[in-house]
Amino acid sequence: MLSRVASHLYWMARYLERAENMARILDVGQLLSLVSRGAGSEASAIEPLVITNSLDAFDASGRARTPEDVAGYLAWDGLHDSSIFNCLRNSRENARAVRADITTEMWEDINDTWLHLLQKRHQDHEPADNAFFEWVKERSHLFRGITFATIRRDQPYHFIRLGTFIERADNTARILSVKQSTRGTSQAGDEVTDYYRLSAVLRSVSAFEAYRDTYRDGVDERHVAELLILDPTLPRSLRFCFDEIVRILTLLPGATAKPARRLAVTLLANLEFASIEEIYSEDYHGFLERFLLETAQLGDALHHAYLELK
Repeated sequence: MLSRVASHLYWMARYLERAENMARILDVGQLLSLVSRGAGSEASAIEPLVITNSLDAFDASGRARTPEDVAGYLAWDGLHDSSIFNCLRNSRENARAVRADITTEMWEDINDTWLHLLQKRHQDHEPADNAFFEWVKERSHLFRGITFATIRRDQPYHFIRLGTFIERADNTARILSVKQSTRGTSQAGDEVTDYYRLSAVLRSVSAFEAYRDTYRDGVDERHVAELLILDPTLPRSLRFCFDEIVRILTLLPGATAKPARRLAVTLLANLEFASIEEIYSEDYHGFLERFLLETAQLGDALHHAYLELK
């Protein structure tokens, strides 16, 4: 496969996953803004900006640090590269460039998503509420289902899946990292607020029911971290994502990809043989920061191996 085609497929999937992840973060952010009180309200409002590393750009835009302005910025701002609007546009443009390498149903779905997004922008005045975020998630799920049901299991499919899981792992780690760094900002003994915050983390990655099935007790911080980092059966856990990434890399040509494969296998081993007690005792936040750095390095290695024009 040409590097150009692989790159378009990979980024088509990454941008669509990024749009879904942004919708998840904003959906939960609005829930937390209802729970927050007093001095913590602004911290909850800007949390989606911290997770997405967009706080400086947001402040430069002159908007107020309110949940409404934050949601509008991350959903629709044309100058913010990772806004939902720009992610869906970039995903559609990448799909258009490789129409011959995806199925007709895939192209029609992603193009229909883009047309409906334009309609929402002009007729619904750029909504940034729970209904809009649910729509974004549903469109991402629909495209993923159509892809699974219609495309051959050859290299285009593998690059689509690779982009999805690299982006997903990065997002889950960012959510956990920010939640760890802001731990303790709520008032001491405020168990209700802690419960809603931890529940929001689980809901942002569709893991609330999985948590209940696994632990069957109150929402505990360490159990949340254990589930989202180490569980091999949860589709948005770090372990699950890297199980898939390593498996996909074994199915792609390996002559130029040894550095990427070595890094992916190392990251997987760190997750497979770790325990949550070790992670906490050694430095939980440092573990997540290293994971984010190494995931970015893996993305660079994949770009060099498969995606850059040679």
